[in-house]
Amino acid sequence: MLLVMALLAAQVTTGASTKPTPRGDAPWITNDDYPMEEARARHEGVVAFALLVDASGHAVGCDVTATSGFVGLDKQTCFLMMRRARFNPALENGRAVESHVTGNFTWRLGNAPPYRNGVDGAVGVAAPVPPGALQLTVATLPSDYRQPAKAAISFGTDQRVVDCRILESSGNAAIDRVACEQLRALATAPSANAGSTAAKTAAYIVSFRVDTPAKP
Repeated sequence: MLLVMALLAAQVTTGASTKPTPRGDAPWITNDDYPMEEARARHEGVVAFALLVDASGHAVGCDVTATSGFVGLDKQTCFLMMRRARFNPALENGRAVESHVTGNFTWRLGNAPPYRNGVDGAVGVAAPVPPGALQLTVATLPSDYRQPAKAAISFGTDQRVVDCRILESSGNAAIDRVACEQLRALATAPSANAGSTAAKTAAYIVSFRVDTPAKP
């Protein structure tokens, strides 16, 4: 009996154990993922979370262990990690096993350093968007989406957006509305001449890309 117990203990202690490691090159969270309502409200914060990673390397559970103070940022963090995070699973005696991973994620407005895959990172809205182009990430695109939307934004004398007009439709009215909503939240007025109080306009091309979940 003692010999059997000793052999079992030896098998456990001599087996190589490794922690789960991030898999894939595509970033799990990008600036495009900043929740629009949270950005508009100027909400920032750090979310601490714990992931349950199964033996195939998928995140199958996510709990917020320390809130950012804003429900939208907390929910977005777990939603994206569950949807996109993939790991090389933890190994115990050469066998893939379930494991837990903890991390922190920072949401902040303004420029942020590049984010690489892993459980710690930061993104920020690259705010504000300069005149020219804006790319948005969506879960799906309707079948009648044809092209990026071209819009004209008008700014008041206080530099705030007062109007958004679609010059060339994307082919879908709902997508056009999203383009204007995002521009209203993120667009910035062109530089003014000293002492100028005139209202200004700027043209944007708003393109959309589909968020593709990470491959198993």
